[in-house]
Amino acid sequence: MLFSLIAKQMKMLIRNKQPLIILLVMPLVLITILSNALGSIMDGGEGAAIQANLLIVDDSSWTQEEEAIKLFLEREGVTGPALDALLKQFKSSDPVELLKDTILASDEMKKYIAVDYKQTVDLKAVRQDENIDGILNIPTDFRLNYIKTAYFNNANFAELSLYLNQDNDIRASIIQSVLADWQSGYTQSAALLEANLSPQEIMSNLEGVEKIEQVLEANERKIPASIYYTVGMLVMFALYIPAFLAGFALQEVQWKVYDRILLAGVSPILYTLSIFFTGTLVAFTQQVIMLLFGMFVLGIEWISLEGMTVIIVSYSLFVGALSALMTTLQFRTKTDGIANIFNGLFITVFSFLGGSFFNIRDISEMLGKIGDLTPNGATMSAILSIQKGQDLSVIWPFMFALYILVVVCVLLSIVFFPRRGVAE
Repeated sequence: MLFSLIAKQMKMLIRNKQPLIILLVMPLVLITILSNALGSIMDGGEGAAIQANLLIVDDSSWTQEEEAIKLFLEREGVTGPALDALLKQFKSSDPVELLKDTILASDEMKKYIAVDYKQTVDLKAVRQDENIDGILNIPTDFRLNYIKTAYFNNANFAELSLYLNQDNDIRASIIQSVLADWQSGYTQSAALLEANLSPQEIMSNLEGVEKIEQVLEANERKIPASIYYTVGMLVMFALYIPAFLAGFALQEVQWKVYDRILLAGVSPILYTLSIFFTGTLVAFTQQVIMLLFGMFVLGIEWISLEGMTVIIVSYSLFVGALSALMTTLQFRTKTDGIANIFNGLFITVFSFLGGSFFNIRDISEMLGKIGDLTPNGATMSAILSIQKGQDLSVIWPFMFALYILVVVCVLLSIVFFPRRGVAE
């Protein structure tokens, strides 16, 4: 019987053009318009989400150290053509030059790291510069010590100094990720040579850009207008579902259909549950369609699908519970005034506070916190949080609030639902 009631209500919804237009067509049109019209403003026209500033201080150079390297090789018994060949090989695999000319010089890397080179600076002074996110200090005789360590097993290890700006954790993480990858390459040069692999070949293929993407995704993924307004319209238009379902239920009362349902032995609780499950199903379907539209039409890459599923299901359950409660209230008042007030006032206020039109926190942090207390605002904040790359645990406080509302709405609709036929 429950499935028959749900199927009946779904047919009533599908046969009416107005609900379909408002629930599906309007949000998709608004998403497209807002994403394109406000995309350049929200996205800022930036090619990358964030860019770090790196200063490389090289106190030496190959030209300055070449003579010392040559003398060291001669003391090791390397002379003649073999000496020239080794010098040529060492110069071509100079880790500092590989870092400058290969890794940091790539077009992809330039989007994330802006590099400046200086030879001799006052480190104490430049470390106070807030615009510098990281300083790599390459000391005198670094190349000579590197050759001794990598090729002659000398214990005098070539050391570098890396200073990171702790006030810019994300940018510092980008620099640290790339330089750690680079350092790993040059410290393993001896093993690479034994395996007949060129350090130049290995170090030029470091996955620095991929690591940067991981750092950004884990810490600060930029939310473009397409994602923001897809989520904003998703949570806003789901709130129209309860009014439509409650309106159809009131029509059944006016057409004496509801009385016949009661005469058929259907309990009021079962009828309430049918409204709850119908609202949940419609809301879930609506949101899935909008997410797929964002993916295939707007090119959105949704991350953390398991988190998205939890949020969408939770919000759909709330919409179903609100549908049941609104139906109860309309049966009690015997008028569609409740639905009209909800559509005309509450949805507008909730959407404003929840951030569907724009980020309310840009106006007031306090309003933003109030918006998170609304069901649509909590859902939107939860989705945007995981789309920024935050851990899944961040959504549970929002989901807890939603499920409290679900339980309250369902209990109120069952308790206050009329136990007998609803007279006009």
